[in-house]
Amino acid sequence: MSPVDTVMWRGDSDRRLRSTISMVEIYDCEPDWDRLVAAHDWGSRMAPRFRQRVVESPLRTGTPSWQIDPDFDLHYHLRRIRLAGDGSMRDLFSLCEQLAMTPLDPARPPWEGYLIDGLASGKTAYFLKAHHALTDGLGAILVLAQLHSTTRDPIPGKPQPPAPISRDLSALDVLTRQVGEEISRLPKLAGMVFDGVRSLTDPQKALSRVLRYGRSVPRVAGMISPTGSPLLAGRSVSWRFSAFEVDFAAIKAAGAATGASVNDIYLGGLIGGFRIYHEALGHPIESMPVAIPISVRTDADAAGGNRIAVGRLAGPVGIVDPFERVLTIREQVRAARGEPAVDIFNTIGPVLAWLPGPVLTQFSGTTSMNDLQASNVPGIPWETFVAGAKVERMYPFGPLPGCAVMATMITHNGVACLGLNIDAAAVTELELFADCLVQGFNEVLALGDSGERLKHVV
Repeated sequence: MSPVDTVMWRGDSDRRLRSTISMVEIYDCEPDWDRLVAAHDWGSRMAPRFRQRVVESPLRTGTPSWQIDPDFDLHYHLRRIRLAGDGSMRDLFSLCEQLAMTPLDPARPPWEGYLIDGLASGKTAYFLKAHHALTDGLGAILVLAQLHSTTRDPIPGKPQPPAPISRDLSALDVLTRQVGEEISRLPKLAGMVFDGVRSLTDPQKALSRVLRYGRSVPRVAGMISPTGSPLLAGRSVSWRFSAFEVDFAAIKAAGAATGASVNDIYLGGLIGGFRIYHEALGHPIESMPVAIPISVRTDADAAGGNRIAVGRLAGPVGIVDPFERVLTIREQVRAARGEPAVDIFNTIGPVLAWLPGPVLTQFSGTTSMNDLQASNVPGIPWETFVAGAKVERMYPFGPLPGCAVMATMITHNGVACLGLNIDAAAVTELELFADCLVQGFNEVLALGDSGERLKHVV
């Protein structure tokens, strides 16, 4: 397990910081159960991480190990349930909230999948939850894509890898791996030392680099950030899901009209919604702390694990003009991506992993200072099917590690789907908040003049 994944994994010792990621898919009909089971069996052989469990270090420090679970049982991980009530989307998402809040079994591969029957109009849902240490958002999409097909009918001739073989890991095996990893880092450390010594040939330049990096660290670590909104100060262990959707072309049109990226438009809409919510409740604010993940994943990286850095923004809530708000966000995002210390947590991760558990969880909780965390993950851009059922929507939900709202956007077949995981103690007026988010988003979409508007699903 990587050091960053280790921080997430051990952060679960504080139930307010559980790092469970979720996905709700809506199917046009009920998929074939046997084919669905076979697809999960095949997918877990193609991506063996989903057959691996976590083996802790005997010293409870350093990075844990991943081991193929000798007792891997798909019957445990893949479940089938029927939705109570009238089969509404609200009933579905209430159930998914409860499933997401239930902790994963740390003695098994940390994921569960649920086929949920009983939706209105003959539709069916699929709910997948996994620990964030298993993979990041982009990695999850790469794995989830293995369950999807381009046709309703089975595709013959797919590669059939054998099931991975488990090997028991002893305490000595884990310690040996840990020591080996530390030794493998020595060349990189030596190179850093060499670069440092060489830079002394130009002391002025070396000092400038050190000072720039030193000034960057507090910004990346969130030590210098706006004060959180008093209106969003409450924190609890209760999660609430809210979902929205809009034609992805409308977001791109707004981006083209403003010279901004899709991500800038997305953030501008979210922050606009927060502005309207605060004004509606009589508590206007000028800015709020916002965090965004910055992917450092490369083609050479495996699908499992996390390859992300953190960007910090002073969300310009007080800017009423949507055009000015988007451009302000654009410049802040550029500055965050260019921070010299942007990858600080991956750099110091090997040190953090050796800290005692109670100390390590303090680093897991650095997100609690954020009012909003927002992630934008590329999805699957074409029509897909699962075991004979067409995938109509994919709503993602990130973890809620102490922040007020975690927003995630994924695009599926031309539709941008937004999933918000909301702390029920932070946002107490959920329906009002949803309405305000629609208004704030539509302000930004109107810049592109496409005529498309954000829809509140549930």
